[in-house]
Amino acid sequence: MINTISNFHNSPTTFGTTKKQFKKLFKVCSYSNEKFENGDTITIEHIIPQSRGGDPKDKTNQIGVKRSWNMKRSSIFLKFFEEDCPNLAENIRKAVEAMEGVMVDGKNWAEEVKPKFIEEFGRNIFKK
Repeated sequence: MINTISNFHNSPTTFGTTKKQFKKLFKVCSYSNEKFENGDTITIEHIIPQSRGGDPKDKTNQIGVKRSWNMKRSSIFLKFFEEDCPNLAENIRKAVEAMEGVMVDGKNWAEEVKPKFIEEFGRNIFKK
């Protein structure tokens, strides 16, 4: 079952259903940097998987990815998943930067997710 997100907003626009929210918020898959096309299944991926203590309801622990990438990662640490996906850190950095200023429950989503990605990679992927 795919988790849902509510109250996602980028003032003044309020987004509707989860799929519509992610199609509007995430223009590309956060892992592959591939543009979402009609027919793609956009899933909510947990940055820190629930199996390792990530909160599945925490909106700042969620990103939009293509289902195939969600299935590939499973609950692997991103630093290990990166071995199979050499551009992973760069793609995630781009996705997060594209979301700068998006407010979720009164918090800047991009700033809230960065520490989770740093934890998963074991290094700061946001330093240029």
